[in-house]
Amino acid sequence: MVRVASAVLTACLVVGVGAGVPPARAGDAPAVTDLARMDALWAQRDKNDTLQELVSLGTNAAAREPDNYEVQWRLARVYFWVAYTQSNRVVKKAMAGKAIEWADRARTQQPQRVEGHYLYAIAVGQYADTIGIMQAIMDGVAGKVESAALRAYEIDRDYYHGAPGTVLGRYYFMLPWPKRDLERSQRYLEEVTTRHPHALIAHYYLADTYVELGERGRARAELAFVLANDDAPGTELDLPAPKPLAREAMQRLFPDQPAAAAPTGG
Repeated sequence: MVRVASAVLTACLVVGVGAGVPPARAGDAPAVTDLARMDALWAQRDKNDTLQELVSLGTNAAAREPDNYEVQWRLARVYFWVAYTQSNRVVKKAMAGKAIEWADRARTQQPQRVEGHYLYAIAVGQYADTIGIMQAIMDGVAGKVESAALRAYEIDRDYYHGAPGTVLGRYYFMLPWPKRDLERSQRYLEEVTTRHPHALIAHYYLADTYVELGERGRARAELAFVLANDDAPGTELDLPAPKPLAREAMQRLFPDQPAAAAPTGG
């Protein structure tokens, strides 16, 4: 991935937005049908008009039940995705702000649940992308990403194929000097790839970290693993897509060493 400063936190944080999401909980009675519909639409978010319907459905559900956690985090998720897929910077910033608002409501409503904290971290990362990494650091925005991701990790480090640890590993990699911490990046990403072998984006990010640590052989092995294995089920629409990134990195970093098939992970 090209390390452009203005995109640094988004590059770090888009992982796992597919989000996994546990099934709708029956205790939220009037909204159960809406939740099921929102999840079904989320699985088709690449289709035309799906995002508009998702926003409308979630907004109506939230109007009926403003304190419903399950609605709140799902609205944060869809607003994040709208922001991420939006090319207009002004609209992107506004949609990221909406994602932050709903994620913050969710994590306040249910502080022991992982989804609100995780979505807050990636929503703030998307907002940071609109103001640039240095401004984000000076304004304390980057610190909000870290603290929310750490809280998500504490609650459930295995959430959505290890997404909180993947975020933290990439976060510490992408920060500019002197805040960058490659050892922490390595530690988090190695844990994720051990616990979740088919979290391919974590393998790709770990390859980047290894390159910067001078471990080119290990980096190549991670890229080969990405190219030789399938994504975890249910993550096919997640961004960034790891295989094109790994293919480009393999060609750029190892042009004279054709990729050999890596062992598949469990």
